[in-house]
Amino acid sequence: MRLAPRAELAYGNTRLRARRGDLLDGADYERLIGEDIDGLLEALGGMPYARDVEAAERGDGLRGLHDAIRRNVGRTLEEMRAFYAERARELVDLLLSRFDIQNIVSVLRTKAGAERPEAAPVALAAVGWLVDPLAGELLGQRELAGAVDLLARSSPDRDQAHVLRTGFIEYERTEDLAALERAVVADHAARCSVTLAAAGAPAATLLRFTRREIDERNLVTALRLRDALADGAIAAPPDDALLPGGSAPPAAFESALHAPAPTAVAGTLARVGGEAWRAVLSRWAASGDLTMLERELERRRIADAAALFASGDPLAIDVPLAFTAAKLAEARNLRLLGEAAVRGISSDVVRHELLWPGVRA
Repeated sequence: MRLAPRAELAYGNTRLRARRGDLLDGADYERLIGEDIDGLLEALGGMPYARDVEAAERGDGLRGLHDAIRRNVGRTLEEMRAFYAERARELVDLLLSRFDIQNIVSVLRTKAGAERPEAAPVALAAVGWLVDPLAGELLGQRELAGAVDLLARSSPDRDQAHVLRTGFIEYERTEDLAALERAVVADHAARCSVTLAAAGAPAATLLRFTRREIDERNLVTALRLRDALADGAIAAPPDDALLPGGSAPPAAFESALHAPAPTAVAGTLARVGGEAWRAVLSRWAASGDLTMLERELERRRIADAAALFASGDPLAIDVPLAFTAAKLAEARNLRLLGEAAVRGISSDVVRHELLWPGVRA
């Protein structure tokens, strides 16, 4: 991962700000709340999702909705990428590289039998280099070995290809899929942080959010490992369980693994994450609900990134970061509306769980 000397984001940011009007707003969500799946698809057909609804898989309504969302997110973010050139394009490529890692992990899990094969096509993001026809070829491999070889040969990143190959050699010895995933994700996290740190002011906000996401992922992982140690599910945590590249070193989380009381854990980790973590960790200590903690951290991070439309640097990576976060919030909201439609979740619960545009979580 190397960046060219200068980044000119002004032109692309101007075009992207004009696209902000295509994002769904509060009135759109009020219209969609309470609709069944067919009603959701019909309503989206009258919004900027029209071509994606038309192209989506037919049959199961919820699957069709998920496919329409996947197509729209992919098309929109790839159009965003095309607004930028040279170093600015490289920064946007780094921003969107999260989808490459997401797709690699999804392929690994599917071919190792950890995820249902029929769910994989809709689960893969339509962003980056791992899209059709390559995605179909990867999912059509008979064994994980063939998929890893094709991934390594197809990746535009030689370092990533090397990690895939060496990680798979170790997997063949241990059959530890989690370790293979960790190797790929950790390599990407570390190199992304180093590259962004070297890029200077235009990349500063993306670096801050990248480090924040790594820290929050390490927080959740540390709490999960603590539960596994307490239950006897594992004798010791893996040496590489926590990701490099965050603001806090992995060692900062290790004291929480063996603290007996949740309140002590919350206090220790609040000192790592500061005031931003204090309240959510207190709620976790009282409830033990790790899913709630993870969801709240994600909600806040997405909302804070989307707020950069107003508060960020208009000449830096802040605008593409804000647009991407807003698009992911929109996708999250539409998936929630789809699940609510098939499970009969009340409108009040849906309104509470939605990430409303312009509202900080």
